[in-house]
Amino acid sequence: MTRTHAGRRAAPGIALGPAFVLPLRQRETLDELLAHPRALGTEEELELLRGASARAAAELEGLAAELAAGVGVDEAEIFSSHAAFARDPELLELAQEHVRSGASAVASIARAFAAFAELLEATGSELFGSRVADLDDVRDRIVAHLLGREVRVEVPRVPSVVISHELLPSQSAALPPELVLGFVTETGSPTSHASILARSLGVPAVVGASGIVAAVSTGDAVAIDGEEGVVHLDPDDAVIAVLEGRQRALLARSVELARLRDRPGATADEHPVELAANVGGPGDLDAAREHGAQGAGLVRTELLFEGRSVAPSVEEQAALYRSALAAFPGQRVVFRTMDIGADKPLPFAGRSAEANPALGLRGIRLHLARPDLFRTQLEALVVASVEASAADGRPAIMFPFVSSVVEFRAARRLLDDVATELGLGLDGIEVGVMVEVPSAALEAHALAAHADFLSIGTNDLLQYLYAADRLNAEVMDLGDAYDPAFLRLVASVAAAAERAGRWVGVCGEAASDPAMAVALVGMGISELSMTPRAIPHVKSALSLRTLDECRAIADRVTAVVGGPADVREVLDGIG
Repeated sequence: MTRTHAGRRAAPGIALGPAFVLPLRQRETLDELLAHPRALGTEEELELLRGASARAAAELEGLAAELAAGVGVDEAEIFSSHAAFARDPELLELAQEHVRSGASAVASIARAFAAFAELLEATGSELFGSRVADLDDVRDRIVAHLLGREVRVEVPRVPSVVISHELLPSQSAALPPELVLGFVTETGSPTSHASILARSLGVPAVVGASGIVAAVSTGDAVAIDGEEGVVHLDPDDAVIAVLEGRQRALLARSVELARLRDRPGATADEHPVELAANVGGPGDLDAAREHGAQGAGLVRTELLFEGRSVAPSVEEQAALYRSALAAFPGQRVVFRTMDIGADKPLPFAGRSAEANPALGLRGIRLHLARPDLFRTQLEALVVASVEASAADGRPAIMFPFVSSVVEFRAARRLLDDVATELGLGLDGIEVGVMVEVPSAALEAHALAAHADFLSIGTNDLLQYLYAADRLNAEVMDLGDAYDPAFLRLVASVAAAAERAGRWVGVCGEAASDPAMAVALVGMGISELSMTPRAIPHVKSALSLRTLDECRAIADRVTAVVGGPADVREVLDGIG
């Protein structure tokens, strides 16, 4: 008889198959860690602590690089952030203070992480609360190095629905993607690690299914409905028939979308729209090709720099850039120069911590402050672009976090100088601006007079426009891409670019929303760059409407007097 457990939907889709119950890791409690005895002198314990933290950070950085090459950039960024926790100077200093006060390295790192966890929990934010488990996972990795232990994770032997109390990053990293049909967890939220991983893999997920671990055993038949947030244990024939019917409908839809793979993005009356992919690593290149991307609208080059003890060489960088160009024959490939701030430290750059890295020395500001690093990257980009064959992609370089024409012109001069020193020309290389700072949006007309293109990064532009951290669940509703005031700003940037004869794109999450994509095209956006899986859905939505219809929809949403809900009502049914 079917037993049903309700949870929360975290990733869409249907999955039927055997369960694999991920054993609850035997972890020492916080009290046990705090009671861990000290065996060495102060300096020896400090050295042990620093070494264990450094080794844990290096492991996490290695995992991030592997996942960027396989699963994709979203999963990789989780491990990059964990590596940043392992290296966090404030956290490590707090732990060292406890060692100097007489505590063991194990107890000290546990106490320091507990203090950080308390700060996250005190926010009351669901998102921050979901990150406490991630903090514990980083702590346990450091503790394992302190005690010389190996962290082992059991994995399924056949494709299975992975069921667990919680899914820790260290556990997910050990799961072969081809053996995962879906995820169910007792804890977590749509912003948790399991949810992010499921969406990266394109499998369904249900979180918050209380009591599920005790109710199922490995090998039991289960069916999960990621659309409704429901788990069926021992599903009977009637339940299976319903879910298989919905699964067939989803498959038919995916087949229908797959037929659009080789068709260029366009409206119903053949107005061209370039539908490109956001790329973080080799794994994203494969996904982009699979889903019919027309080039790359955002290649995140910073993953090549993060977590390294020495800067990547010109040759190493150029090899990566050439591979991206080769992946998109005849199509535009936009390389964003390293967008790194104090929240993503560069060990080889000697950066100091900043009180507010979101508003600090990042993007083009770091480029101009450290021209040695910037010139090396520019040299690699120019060399890769010049060496690319006629059959490769068309290179474009985009500067991030630009807030003024002065910054852009300074960066452009450095690019010109590098090309001159190399004796190479910049013909055929477009140079543009990522519009993600409100001042850049307001100065779009001036930037368009100097840049070859503008690309709007909606994620950051939203959080800076509304002064609302997009990682803080308490205020994230304020930074809503459906807000009519925000859409009017986007439309004004598009209009400024059009007056200057420049093309303008969007490379934030808004581009992945089929309904929003229709409105953006109506505003004059000619390029949309998104997660590869969204490309077929956006392509389908655009193919059903003429350019005039898109413009009419854009006019309606930018004329809305109200809030995001009013815009959603206008766009209801699109996509």
